[in-house]
Amino acid sequence: MSGYKYDDEGGQFFTFALTAVVAFLVPYTYKTLFSRVRSVAHGWLDRRGHKTRTAQRLMRTSWARTAAKGAVLVAGWALVAYLVRRIATAAKNSTHAVYDPFAILGIAASATEKEIRRRYRKLSVQFHPDKLRNVANQTKEEIDAHYIELTKAYKSLTDETVRKNLELYGHPDGRQEMSLGIALPTWIVDSQNSAWVLGAYGLVLAIGLPLLVARWWYGTRARTKDGVLNATALNFFTSLKKDMRRAEIFGLLGQTAELTTYAAQLTAADEAAYEALEKETRAVYQRLHGHDVVHDGMPVRVRRATVLLAAYLHRVVSPNAHVEEVKYAVGHYTDRLLTSLLAMSSAHRRLEQTSVVRDMIPCVAQAVPIEGGSLAEIWQLPHMTLPLAEALLQYEPVATRGLQGLWKVPDAERRKTLVGDGKLTDAAYQELVRALGEWPRIELVDAYFTVMGEEQVTAGALMQLVVKVRLLPLKRDGSLLRDGRRLDAKDKAKESHVRPGTEEFAQDPMQDPHDGKRTMGVAHVPHFAEERKPHWFVQMGDHKNDHLIVAPTKFTDLDTSELRTVRINVQAPVEPGVFTFMVSITSDSYLGSSASQLLKLRVEEAPVVNEDDEDEISDPEEDTIAGQMALMRGERVKPAAVYAEEDDDEEESDEEESDDDTDSDSDSD
Repeated sequence: MSGYKYDDEGGQFFTFALTAVVAFLVPYTYKTLFSRVRSVAHGWLDRRGHKTRTAQRLMRTSWARTAAKGAVLVAGWALVAYLVRRIATAAKNSTHAVYDPFAILGIAASATEKEIRRRYRKLSVQFHPDKLRNVANQTKEEIDAHYIELTKAYKSLTDETVRKNLELYGHPDGRQEMSLGIALPTWIVDSQNSAWVLGAYGLVLAIGLPLLVARWWYGTRARTKDGVLNATALNFFTSLKKDMRRAEIFGLLGQTAELTTYAAQLTAADEAAYEALEKETRAVYQRLHGHDVVHDGMPVRVRRATVLLAAYLHRVVSPNAHVEEVKYAVGHYTDRLLTSLLAMSSAHRRLEQTSVVRDMIPCVAQAVPIEGGSLAEIWQLPHMTLPLAEALLQYEPVATRGLQGLWKVPDAERRKTLVGDGKLTDAAYQELVRALGEWPRIELVDAYFTVMGEEQVTAGALMQLVVKVRLLPLKRDGSLLRDGRRLDAKDKAKESHVRPGTEEFAQDPMQDPHDGKRTMGVAHVPHFAEERKPHWFVQMGDHKNDHLIVAPTKFTDLDTSELRTVRINVQAPVEPGVFTFMVSITSDSYLGSSASQLLKLRVEEAPVVNEDDEDEISDPEEDTIAGQMALMRGERVKPAAVYAEEDDDEEESDEEESDDDTDSDSDSD
């Protein structure tokens, strides 16, 4: 064995092992047991569990994975308990005990000096070497050592010098010898265990660590930050054109490697069910959109991926459970693809294209057609079917205003259209009406520009776009909203939507105490295989030049009573003038929950700064603290006013003296 000193007692090694295990186990336990979408339901619509059976199956964790996670948790915490017990045992049996004079004397730590002296006299008489000379099972050295320990303990509590050594060094004799060692148990370096130790090292360092690094490295290199394959991102970059319509973007999604991989999961046993699904999907798509969803010459995988995505968006159901699961998986992953497309389009600053991609996201979440209009809005409601949605479009308010128009239809007429044989039951109708009344319709209350601490916006200034919104469910207020604004709403700024930023930021310029945040429940997306909180995008652009200025920015946690204030930093145009921008707000989970407003921005010319004035203002005065600090740094300062006046007086007195001397000289002549 080597000459190094190892941790024979095991306390330090087990402490290190406990720290490592707890560092892994605590976040893993939190992620396994408590990591979920934080939400607070405020009604029936935003509760958890409104999912179809297929979505529930996809969201359900497999029993093998659950068992594996449970086994890791049980084994991990059992290991923690074992390590804690070993550490406690090692501390109890440790030979490096903390010196405690009270324990040596056998008295309480609160004992007075009188009690200490009395106790020491008693023990010194009892354990004096002369008294214990002939005690059995004890040598003279042991008796003397015990008596010396008693004396040291007594002096460490009564003698000032010895007590100071105890306080400083933890021992009455002063600084003790310090030894360094390796915090590894002795059995690791024991020759009998060398084969096992070397095998464990090889397993971890030669196999486990390279596999872990390779998995991380190739995983990060294969995908973008949005979670899509690099090949897919490259295809988006080369194929995404400025004037692409929704149907073209839909076709682009069907060509992605991810969706074609999902389509390849269909087996020979699913062939008949898939053929029936494709036939029905093509018929529904042709009837609603006027053209076929596929065309001749499509590769088989691309064709199947496109059909599965169309079937998901048009809620075409297959009796085959596996086909349904693949269809739902295609729809779920499409949300990630659209997020990547949105980021790419925003980077190109294309306003119209960004708006098209953004508006497709709630369609995928709700599994409704991407070009459905009012039909897609109505189809979101629970228990709604395509025939019933088409029947509701016969009402003019529904066809023009969607969900708002359906709320205005008298209940008797709604019930007559939706309830009956082959239609909805009374209970299903009640749930539909309840969902309609709680639908999170958004109201844009106010929107303007402001600059912190300024009265106006100057060219090139850093300003803020301030948007104030709230939720306005139909059951709370059934007033019609046009573009998310009340019909009787008056524009507070006809010439310019600029507000002074002097009063608004008086308390705290970095935080708004009235931001109106309120934790929301989950989104009602029954066909989306994931529980998600609803978010809203706010963006701003120049619609005349098709230029995106503020990329879609997400916010959530809206309230029905208090206004939610959203602030976005944006730079003002570099040239003065009056500019017109379109601000739009759209949900990522709900159709019919959007708002927009045209804002006018008056930009004033930036004031011209005189360099001399700037230097005069920036230079501190000589008699100030800032001036003294500037003098120490060798910088320029302004002379103090009082000193300047004294210098003027001195100059005047010098001139008077010189005049007096001249007069006296002339008199003498």
